[in-house]
Formats: sequence, C-alpha cells, structure tokens
Amino acid sequence: MSRNNPPQHGERRCYLRGCRRPECVEANKRYCKLSDLRRHREGPSRVDATPAANHLRRLIEEEGWTQADIATCTGIKAGTIGGLAAGRYRTCSPKNAEIILAFDPEFDAERPGYWTSNLGSMRRLRALAVLGHPLYVVAEDAQIGYATARHICAQISRVTSKDFAARITAVYERRRHQMGSSPVTLGIARAAGWWGPDAWRDIDDPLCTPNEDRNELGAYRRAEIAHLASFNVPEHEIADRLGMARAYVHDLIRDMGKAA
Repeated sequence: MSRNNPPQHGERRCYLRGCRRPECVEANKRYCKLSDLRRHREGPSRVDATPAANHLRRLIEEEGWTQADIATCTGIKAGTIGGLAAGRYRTCSPKNAEIILAFDPEFDAERPGYWTSNLGSMRRLRALAVLGHPLYVVAEDAQIGYATARHICAQISRVTSKDFAARITAVYERRRHQMGSSPVTLGIARAAGWWGPDAWRDIDDPLCTPNEDRNELGAYRRAEIAHLASFNVPEHEIADRLGMARAYVHDLIRDMGKAA
C-alpha cells in the first residue's frame, strides 16, 4: 500500500493519528505483538550505543586511530563512526556494536581474523626511511592514507588490517634494495635511531633485535656492488668477490638500476 495515501480505519497508522475505533486499536495490538515476537526470536533491532561510543572515543583519543581508518577497517560507514563517537546516536544496530567492540588494540597475534600486529609494518616503513624513501611516497605506492602510514610508523596504532600489512610488505620488497631520493628523510631516520632492512634477521619477529653489524655490512655491500657495477664488472664476478648469491646480486643491481 502506498504511504502517500491517507491512513484508513483498520491500519496502525490511523491509530497513531489518534483514532480509537476498535479496528484501529486491534491493528496496533497486532503490530505490537508481532514486534515482541520478532524481538524474542531475533533479539533487539537496536541496542544502547554507549559502550560502542565510549570504545570509539578511546580508540580515537588515546590510541590515535582516525574515524576514516576505523571505517575502512570495520566496513562501517564513516558517518556512522563519527556520529557514534560524537554521541549523536543513542542506539545502534547490534551488528555494528559487535563489530566496533570486537576491535581490540591489545591485539593477540595468535588470534586469527582481520587484524594483525603492525610491528612488521612499522619496521618496514622505518627501514625504507633509512634508505631515503619518504613516508608519503611509500604510502602512495602502497595505496594507503598518509595518516594511516604515519600512525603505523609511529606505532600510535598497534594493529592494522592484514590488507594494509600486505600492501606495505609488497612495497618494501620492491624498494628494500633501492636508495631513496630524499636525504632529509634519511637523515631524520638515522637521527631517530631507526634501522635499515639489513639489520633485521626476521623483521616480523617481535623477539628479533636489530644487529648493527648486519646493517653496516648491508650498506657496505650495496655500495661495493654499485661501485663494481659502474665499471661493468660481471654480476657473477661481483657475487664471487663478495661471497654473495648470484641471484641476490642480480636482483640488487636490477633494483638499483630502476632507482637510478
């Protein structure tokens, strides 16, 4: 029935307009009974939004998450996230409340799901900065927001989506053998005490500590390979001189050529 038509007797709309004829009263009772039955079978259609709103405010104010990041990771509209965080909604859907409350910054790495620790991503972003790759360039290459990359790099947020982590890893693998174009970024990263790619035995292992000797050795090897390659020394000879795998030297020279 079209809602443009005026309410008729025997409809709940007519009862809500103030009509108390028996058929209208009966229509309202029938609606209330069906609503109670549906709520009993399926649960409430709306729940108190206070717990979800408080959780969102803590994520934003204390953990450094942006509304856009939360919306992207949870699949909930940014307007809904913003409205809940601002306290404009007193209720929300049970599904949205469950998704928001399930987001836990104290991430358990053993728990499967959509989230992952950002430790490896943070180390990768910092390692690329040590090579002179600006954060905004890496973020653009990974197709993630600059603010998100900055929060990961500063470890303001301690978890990220597995999709974002995979994108950062892909960019890291493409750029880890290339020197970046920003000496300013390189200087800032080294002044901050960050470590390059070669300092890490396992960059994703929380128990792994950076090895300064490995970092210096990696920088020396890259410089030596670039020096020998500039004199057209064959790749296999460079690998034999430095005691390195030929495939690794080949990839390194190829990547340095792309960066040039």
